[in-house]
Amino acid sequence: MKVTLIKASASGAFKDYKAYMGAPPQSVYSLAAATPEYIELDIIDETSDKPAPIKLESDLVAIFMSTPDAMRGYELADRYRAQNISVVFGGLHASFLPDEALIHSDAVLIGEAEAIWPHLLDDFEQGRLQAKYEQSSPSDLAKLHRYPHEYMDLAPYQGLGSVVVSRGCKFHCSYCTVHRFFHEFRTRPVGQIVDEIRSSGLEYIELHADNLVADREFAFELFEALKPLNIQWLAEATINIAEHDDLLEAAAESGLFYLLSGIETPSHAALKAAGKGFIRVDRTKDYIRKLHEYGIAVDSAMLFGFDEHSPDIFEETLAFVDDVELDVCHSVIVTPYPGTLLYNQLNEQNRILHQDWSRYDGTNAVFVPNQMTAHELEDGLNWFHEHYNSLGRGLKRRFTKARNLGWINSSYM
Repeated sequence: MKVTLIKASASGAFKDYKAYMGAPPQSVYSLAAATPEYIELDIIDETSDKPAPIKLESDLVAIFMSTPDAMRGYELADRYRAQNISVVFGGLHASFLPDEALIHSDAVLIGEAEAIWPHLLDDFEQGRLQAKYEQSSPSDLAKLHRYPHEYMDLAPYQGLGSVVVSRGCKFHCSYCTVHRFFHEFRTRPVGQIVDEIRSSGLEYIELHADNLVADREFAFELFEALKPLNIQWLAEATINIAEHDDLLEAAAESGLFYLLSGIETPSHAALKAAGKGFIRVDRTKDYIRKLHEYGIAVDSAMLFGFDEHSPDIFEETLAFVDDVELDVCHSVIVTPYPGTLLYNQLNEQNRILHQDWSRYDGTNAVFVPNQMTAHELEDGLNWFHEHYNSLGRGLKRRFTKARNLGWINSSYM
């Protein structure tokens, strides 16, 4: 039996961002790792500019998609079903809107799927495929199979590989899908992480976690185990890591050079309302300075469109990112993805403008803002992007990075 796993990616800014700032997709490779060896397997990652073919020779296709890619996923599914190929959906969007996904497919994987995937494959072979498959509990990370790194083309991802470290998050931010998809926070055994890194041969790695330092004891153990490997790594963690010199020192010594952190906005009122009030906006400059002392660059998105945001937020945010010397900043409109508390709230208030999922990409206002119009929100985002990326500011950031970090040879910088 031949099975094809596809990461659907619609063309546009969201796809470009994922390829430039991301790593190979977790959804596809987690199921590839869980696929029995007797099955002939093919993997297509559209994010890496390898579009799925018009015609496909496969018995079963599993398509994974986030919300901005849903329309592309449905297009592919309809195409392959017309060729008498059975289609399964998985990933964030299909998990939160399974009935919608079933209009275009034969089955849906809801949530994490490593444990249930072999059962789906068996049902398919026996001719008894069900409509919905959902694990009774979150995946046990101690039972994860090694990712098939030999399948991964890392060139489109700036050479960045990926190894799972933990899943889930202890925080419940209103605009985030992580807690609602992964539920409880879990860590993977450190020995397994180290073994996979060694066997993969990777030297430039994303340690995949939604908050790497959610469990400080685990983080210390991991950093100590990584030190002999002589790797460079990046990860996502709260900016509060800078409050703990011992933890920060251990991270830097083990190879951390780039931190993705959700600073989000200079408005503490907006952060508090979104369930992220633990971020100390007034300490951000000190936190970033501390990270720079350890040679660690800081990357954060700046979100626009919270109810607490007035039209002044764009100039306020530009001044803020200049002042705190953020190394890399991505400007994004707050987007109410299905499955989030924010989506439910705005939907109940009749503020969702449409469900054209292709526009849920962080560059379009898909809801009615509280203190400005949707048009003003989009114009403000464009204004911020233009001024942040001006020649003068770009040159200044280069000199600032040279001063704070030295000339780091990284395409991320």
